[in-house]
Amino acid sequence: MVEPDVLANVLPALLSFSFVASCSYIINDINDIEADRNHGVKRNRLIARGDIPVPFALVIAFLLFAAAFLISFTISPWFSGLLGVYLLISLSYTFFVKNKVILDIFFIAFGFLIRVLAGGEAFTIPVTSWLFLTVFMVSLLLAAGKRLGELVTLGDEAHRHRKSLTLYTDSFLRGILWFSASSALVTYALYTLEHRSELFYTVPVAAFGLLRYIYIVKDGKGDPTDALIRDGQIMGVGILWVLMIGAIIYMP
Repeated sequence: MVEPDVLANVLPALLSFSFVASCSYIINDINDIEADRNHGVKRNRLIARGDIPVPFALVIAFLLFAAAFLISFTISPWFSGLLGVYLLISLSYTFFVKNKVILDIFFIAFGFLIRVLAGGEAFTIPVTSWLFLTVFMVSLLLAAGKRLGELVTLGDEAHRHRKSLTLYTDSFLRGILWFSASSALVTYALYTLEHRSELFYTVPVAAFGLLRYIYIVKDGKGDPTDALIRDGQIMGVGILWVLMIGAIIYMP
């Protein structure tokens, strides 16, 4: 059973990370305003389109930043510290790392890792070494998939949107996909055996989800959010995985 005091942290944790992530996205959109205007989809973002003036966007970003940290202190100082590290990683990515080959996808992965560590702190769940490595490898997979999706979608115009895309190749990014997916599956299997042996039966489901993601990336569908929402098979296998986890952990 989930303890009431732990359950009480769900909303504050969700709000604080949502606010700080939104703050970093606004700053990123301001910094990328010209590049986004050369992107087929991102040109429709409110800041790139001019619907929201930059000064007003900065005010919103500051208010979100303040709200995020005020809420985070109701959970724990460690949670607030992780929130600060997440923001630092996001801003470093925006201003310094975004166009650095390989380093850019590592910083994206670091952002996912901090979310998991913060979740562990908020809900008093230990993040074991195998879980840590699993999340890192899956994050690397998603970051590489996003880059490959951009490369496929933008084609010859890729360099106008992101400088690092001129240095990545299709084969190199696909290599990262297969390497990270294989590693993630192995570390996840080891995590299930370490945590609860019955969870091992979810490994085939996880394998299908990883392979399905690699498959749809070839059509430029590498954005993790779009893949989860718009691909019926990934959504279906995700729901099945959650149901299996719930049944194994909570059913007698």
